[in-house]
Amino acid sequence: MVQAANVIYLPPGVAAAPPQVAQTAIPFDRAFFEQILPGAVSAFCEQTGCEGPIVEVLTLDGTTHYVNGISGLTDSWVALHTADPEHDHAVQVFVPYQTIFRVEVHPSSDLHPGRMGFVTTPPKAPRKRRAAPPAPASKPAAPSRSAAKK
Repeated sequence: MVQAANVIYLPPGVAAAPPQVAQTAIPFDRAFFEQILPGAVSAFCEQTGCEGPIVEVLTLDGTTHYVNGISGLTDSWVALHTADPEHDHAVQVFVPYQTIFRVEVHPSSDLHPGRMGFVTTPPKAPRKRRAAPPAPASKPAAPSRSAAKK
């Protein structure tokens, strides 16, 4: 019997392992930030009893983003509303999904109350402005004293 040179024959009962399929999916993508993260943060808060959890997004360049909320999403990046423990102002950061390697959720911090913490409740509808009260009716001018003396 002649065997082909490029065929491997295995003994009975031994099966070849299926070829490894390379994973091309990005773990933190639009679906993660849109569908998974908000529910996971809410569930974490219910379990730990925290009101304003700290959500950290860590990127490949070593930056830690302290996320207050998600400002926008596309298929290639996420816009994060972030806070910095060292500064009082908020920053909006656009982060490509490929650069995100870890997302952490922590209980609320007592170090910087109010500035840091993921917003878990939907924003309230803006209050409607009341109409200005009508201007009082103008009174007729009182006659001048000189006219009254006549």
